[in-house]
Order: sequence, then structure tokens, then C-alpha cells
Amino acid sequence: MLSQFIKGTALALAVTVLAPFSAVADSIDPAMYTDTLALGESVTIRKTVTITSGRPTDAPLDVMFVFDVTGSMGGEIAIAKMAADDILMGLSGFGSLRSGTGWYSDPLFDGVHVDLNGGNTSATSGIDDMWDTGSCVVAGAVVGCGGDFPEKGYAAISEAASSASWAPGSNRFIIVFGDATFKGPPTEAATIAALGASGAELIGISYNSGFTSDIEDLGGTAYSGVGLDTDALVTLILDSVGSSFDSYDMVTVSDLGGGLPGVGVSTMCVSADIGMCAGADALGMYDRGIDRTFEFDVTFTGLEEGEHHFSTYGLVDGGIVATERDWITVGDRMEIPEPGTLALLSLGLIGAAFARRRRH
Repeated sequence: MLSQFIKGTALALAVTVLAPFSAVADSIDPAMYTDTLALGESVTIRKTVTITSGRPTDAPLDVMFVFDVTGSMGGEIAIAKMAADDILMGLSGFGSLRSGTGWYSDPLFDGVHVDLNGGNTSATSGIDDMWDTGSCVVAGAVVGCGGDFPEKGYAAISEAASSASWAPGSNRFIIVFGDATFKGPPTEAATIAALGASGAELIGISYNSGFTSDIEDLGGTAYSGVGLDTDALVTLILDSVGSSFDSYDMVTVSDLGGGLPGVGVSTMCVSADIGMCAGADALGMYDRGIDRTFEFDVTFTGLEEGEHHFSTYGLVDGGIVATERDWITVGDRMEIPEPGTLALLSLGLIGAAFARRRRH
């Protein structure tokens, strides 16, 4: 009993250490902005995005796990199921997490067996459904054990990429577990196109050299899972996702359309740390070895009368890492704050935002 307690405590500590907590998260300043605009009026404010050293802690993650469920994968699936809750807990350390599951065999596949959701347990993610009542069974249904010949990996990956409910601005990952090569349809080229359109990063947990080659040919990164126990699998997956944030090429600010139809939002890069500005984007070869600062002029334009509440985001390579809350009134305010509230709104972050705006 004592040894079980020590082992459980050690695993909890390992997940805590591996989770990407840092003293300071990535940020966008001001963190809140409020203003009143006439219909057709615009205001421009300077926003500073700071990408800190270390890995993000406020980044929304969408992660689809896709399993080869053929006969030779029983032991590997069992280990993944035992590790699942710790994997999901660790991934939540990067920010908010949604998880889902797909599978493939031959000739059957289901790239979105359980769609992305915020439950983040082995049950709600669908991981528990893999081999749940026996060999090559998913959610109680026999799906075929294959024969260690090429299997329907392209189809499952393509479907996960194109049909999962990816959230706007999420940092997207498809993590595939397999021990055999892939076959079409679809083709390798079509699968690459589906991955590119989705913006999802492909990670393979490999138990076969042919599988490794197929993942890499799709533009993904493969890691050997051979011989790993549950603790080591947790470590591998958290580090494989975490390392994807270690370098980046583009930083920008966007509302991802959230201000529409009431408020139009446009961005112009002003400073790009060691890189260069190109329109709305700061471009360069960046890494998280040090804190880096980027500046943007963001213009809000009143398009439709009313109160408009939305968010503006700091994005790294298209994924959200920091969030600002915006409250823009177009026309007269619908509700006048109490005097005490108005005084508070004039201070702090909102006051700083007013100080840096420019009307036009």
C-alpha cells in the first residue's frame, strides 16, 4: 500500500513539474479597452504583445487523439488508457483544453469518434472507448483487427483534420498512435492538404519505423513509444506538445471577427522585436529563450449602433496565447454607469488605454 502511495505521489509530482506553469504568462496590453464611437468613427490604440520565455499558460488547446485499433495495438492502447487522465491534466497546464478521439483499422475508420469537448477525462474524450470490451472493439462495436498491413491512417487523420470542431484561434494538435503504415484513399497529398487547411500540428506516437516515415512524410513529428510505461508516455506527450511552442515565426493581433457586425477591427504591426513588420504581422525566427515584445496599432471602427463586447487576441503562428477584453459602444450608451463605477472605469488599465488612443 505504501509503495502504491509513493508511486502515485511521484506521478502527480512529475505531471506538476512537466506542466508548463511559469511566473508570467504571455500578455497583451492593455488587457481591457472601452470606448464610445459615433457611427463610422474610428479610434486607433497601441497594443503591446509580450511573448515570455518558457511555454504558454493561457493558450487554448484543441487535441484530437487518433488510435490504430488493430490487433497488434492492444498493449499500447492499454498503456495510453491508463495514462490518459494524467496526459489530459498535463495538457490543461498550457491553458484551456478541449479533447476528442478518432480511430482507424482496415477497412474501417472514424476520424471523429468523439468530437472536441471540455470534459477532458479518459471517458469524455473517448479514449476509454478504445478496446473497451475486447480486442479491436470501440464503444462496444467490433471494428476489425486488420493484419498489420497498410491501414486507414490517411483517412482517419484527414477526417479528424477536416471534421473536428476546431475552435477559432485554438492551438491544434492531432496525436496519432500506430504501428503500421498507411494506405489510401485518400492520398498522402490530400491528407497533407487537409492538415494544412485545419492548421493542426501532427504528432505521431510510433511503434513501427514505417509509421514514423508516414507521419514525417505528412509533415508531422514522430516520437518512439516503444517500451514506454504510463509515466514515460505522459512525459513524452506533454513534451512533444510543449516543444511545438518553443520557436515561432509570426505574431499578430486580431479579434478573429468577434467584433462584427458592430465593430470593425484592423491591425498594423509597428515593431517586431528582432524580426520585421509586414502589414498586420510581425515576422521573424523567434524562440522562447527570452521574453520578446511586439507592438501593434489596432483600429476600431463603429459599424453598427449598440453595445459590443468581444475579445482581441495576441496570436502566435495563428494560435491564441493572450486575450484582451473589449467593450465598444457605437452611438449613445444604452446604460449609464453609476458615478462610482464611472470613476473606477476611468482608472487603471482603461485609463491607460484612453491615454494611448488616437481618433480619426
